[in-house]
Amino acid sequence: MKIKICGITKPQEARYLNEAGADYAGFVFFAKSKRNVTVDEALAIQAELHPSIKRVAVMVAPDRRLVERIEDAGFDILQVHQSIDREILEHVHIPVWFAVNIADEVQLTEKIKFLEELPDVLFGKIEAIVVDGADYGSGKTFDWQQSEGIRGRRTFAGRKFVLAGGLNEENVTEGIRRFQPDIVDVSSGVEGMDGKDQDKINGFIRKVRDYE
Repeated sequence: MKIKICGITKPQEARYLNEAGADYAGFVFFAKSKRNVTVDEALAIQAELHPSIKRVAVMVAPDRRLVERIEDAGFDILQVHQSIDREILEHVHIPVWFAVNIADEVQLTEKIKFLEELPDVLFGKIEAIVVDGADYGSGKTFDWQQSEGIRGRRTFAGRKFVLAGGLNEENVTEGIRRFQPDIVDVSSGVEGMDGKDQDKINGFIRKVRDYE
């Protein structure tokens, strides 16, 4: 199972990911987020990342110009919340993770239907679906009890399944057991008083690896 640590804002946090053995590092490009960084800041942080860790650019309904800048900066993956414009899908050259912020499983089903109705050439650019809490960046899980139908479905619409939203060291084992995702994605669950906490990152990753 792969692990993504999202909301990296400092070079030292990149070094934490190197030491802990994370698979993905997420950089948030959204002005309303406390984890927001500029492209230049992200590039400086990425210089500290081990080359094996993939760089994920996390955005909310981005415009084409920002996406092009992200691609030019060498990011590996584009993660999009809220909505994604067809024009962006037509022109993007890196894999896309489409995030679904759900309040219940009905919303998830509707979003999957939207993706499945895309032309094959565009749908093929969606590598993974990120199932997140109702409010992006809230640090809260979606209702796991009301989403039991997700259990055991390792892919969605033929795409990888990324479990996100409110994960931490205490609940990630239960989340994996319930939903069997391909990737787990954590942000606030590994934060301390001043950004990412090395001990929490280590503890989270250890729990995931122990489950495997």
